Amino acid sequence: MYVGRSYKLIDFALWSRRSVIYMVVVSGMAVAAYRLPGIAGFSVPWSVVLVLGTTVSLVAGFKNSQVFTRSGEALQAFTQITASSRVWSNFCRDFLDAPTAKQLIYRHIAWMTALRFSLRRPMPWESMGKAANIEYMRRYRIREDKGSIADELRPLLAEQADKVLKSSQPALALLEMQSVQVNALFKDAKLPPQIYVELTKLIRDLHDQQARSDRIKNNPYPRQYAIVSSMFVMIFCTLLPFGVVPVFAEMGKLGGVLSTVGIWLTIPFSTLLGWAYMSLDQVGESSANPFEGNANDVPISQICRDIEIELRAGLGEVELPKPLLPVNDIAT
Repeated sequence: MYVGRSYKLIDFALWSRRSVIYMVVVSGMAVAAYRLPGIAGFSVPWSVVLVLGTTVSLVAGFKNSQVFTRSGEALQAFTQITASSRVWSNFCRDFLDAPTAKQLIYRHIAWMTALRFSLRRPMPWESMGKAANIEYMRRYRIREDKGSIADELRPLLAEQADKVLKSSQPALALLEMQSVQVNALFKDAKLPPQIYVELTKLIRDLHDQQARSDRIKNNPYPRQYAIVSSMFVMIFCTLLPFGVVPVFAEMGKLGGVLSTVGIWLTIPFSTLLGWAYMSLDQVGESSANPFEGNANDVPISQICRDIEIELRAGLGEVELPKPLLPVNDIAT
């Protein structure tokens, strides 16, 4: 997630420069087609471009609105995880002996670790593999790309780590272990009934938030809408210079400097308009999967590290992990 005041124009321009190059090439072809003998005067009726542009605006706006909703829901899920984690820690420390409380809290931290590794795994429809995003990733780092789930779980779970790692879904296995231990504590009368009920509700809430996050991760923004939006944007941007070129050609008839450069103004103005549409689509596509690790995604690594520091500090520990600070104004 970008946490600076604003993106720098040069950074955004470099990230989206491929659309600029495409528009310059297409605009040059439109000028050439308009002036070449045999097809001189070739253009696309402006009314066609106008109708298509209106349609593209509506489709692209709908897509970006839905993408924003997905990102907001992903952030809400981890906000709820933060709140539930604090309550879980408080109940464990207040109503259980120190070793048991530490075990339950450490296992909760392990659950968050397993969850974020699961949410960071690559999916076929995600956009991290696109050239523009690969280049931009050089500005920051994703914690899960440089570590392994095994290395992070073993210090938290000790001898239970191997059992969890053998599971196909470590996060679910950890929640099941939490439920089994809480039930055992209640049966042994080591947990008051009211607290048992509250801890059970918290485990259920953690299940709900994990399911919510998994739904966003495992189900892409409907591809039929994504493909149609990107396809319409590309068609519009391709036809745009062919609709604009007659307008600037007419300006050349005014004489003076415009007689020389008039038609060539098609290139900068078409490029500017096309870049706006293509960048809007690119931003939407890159924000559609809020857990993959793009610069605008939910910073689940930072959120989980902040929760871990808070929970371990509550146990009275002094040697705490360092916070994950933003790199180049990007929190991950």
